[in-house]
Amino acid sequence: MKIKFLYTIVITLILFSCGYKIVDNKINFRINEIVTTGDKKISYHLKNKLSLISSEEEDRLMRINIITNKTKSIKERNVKNQITKHNIQIISKVELINLSNMKSKKFTFTKNGDFNVGSRHSDTLNNEKKLVDLLTIDISEQIIEALANYSNDS
Repeated sequence: MKIKFLYTIVITLILFSCGYKIVDNKINFRINEIVTTGDKKISYHLKNKLSLISSEEEDRLMRINIITNKTKSIKERNVKNQITKHNIQIISKVELINLSNMKSKKFTFTKNGDFNVGSRHSDTLNNEKKLVDLLTIDISEQIIEALANYSNDS
């Protein structure tokens, strides 16, 4: 009985003193300006997501430049040589510039996805729109995570 009790105390002391620290995903700067170029719809969504996370009480000012490219390609064709699947790739190049010391950090985020061609053209357009929205949300989450890591490192 004493051995089990001593064993549990030793294990808990080892686990609690291992130095594990929870990562804080708080943005420690204020976004002064967001400049976007490239695909307008994707850039608009990214700009809106990033403007929501800016911390107004921070003194450090940052400028974010985002260059977004969307490429659409044919992925599959059937026996009749009709297109059955498309592939969309979204590439966002993000440059974070610290306005106080003019240091910059560059990130590149890439997301791919496929969508099926519908029986009607409107179905195909809806499938494409849904995929672009999902890929944009994924990229915005990746950008926010990278900005949080950058703000905590510096």
